Amino acid sequence: MIVYKNMIKFVCFLAVFREEYPVTEKELKKLNRYQLLELLIAQTERADMLQAKLENMEKQLKAKELTMSSMGSIAEAALELNDVFKAAQAAADLYVYIAKNRAAEIEENAKKKAAEIISPAETHSHNTL
Repeated sequence: MIVYKNMIKFVCFLAVFREEYPVTEKELKKLNRYQLLELLIAQTERADMLQAKLENMEKQLKAKELTMSSMGSIAEAALELNDVFKAAQAAADLYVYIAKNRAAEIEENAKKKAAEIISPAETHSHNTL
């Protein structure tokens, strides 16, 4: 009998707390054991469903937190890569600058040598004519 009264109070508490079954303790006392058991089973199923929903939401929250964390990591990596690309571009620009200067030096030296070769040949050809 004590268990039965405690169960009525518990079911009444659940019903009022969740505002689903706004019944009084007097109305619950009118219910038979089968009806009370059905009410308790319904409340247990609802509690299980809400627990599963809570666990699902917690998983989604963790996934979002991981996504946010990895987005920060990706942004940091992009900044680091940006610095690497800037350094590589500076090295490439320096290489092109040096290559152009060296090419200009080689071209100037080739023109001088060509002039040194052509000048005696022209002098010799004028003398023979």
